[in-house]
Amino acid sequence: MTTSAPRHEPVPDPRALLTELGERVLEREGIPMFLALQVPARDNEQARADAEGEELAGLLRHYRGALVPEAPDDSEPALIEVLQVMGAAHLTPQAPTAQKDETRR
Repeated sequence: MTTSAPRHEPVPDPRALLTELGERVLEREGIPMFLALQVPARDNEQARADAEGEELAGLLRHYRGALVPEAPDDSEPALIEVLQVMGAAHLTPQAPTAQKDETRR
């Protein structure tokens, strides 16, 4: 398995991004969402998918620690905050990492 440079870097101030997201008018602009389709993958594709999954899981842990370190593991409000930052920073076409990925193609 080959390793590559991380595709997703954490945003420097997740609390500021969360505040900015709270000021948006989502009933007018919509809520960013993503869809994951799973198809049988070849071994090398699976290895890449596993590596990216590990990287994204690491980001989730990072944002949870930065935003809500005191929250219990099953805290739904904490999960919502973490997913808002994760979605805006990494999973939308406007995200800095998405724009960086486009330049690689």
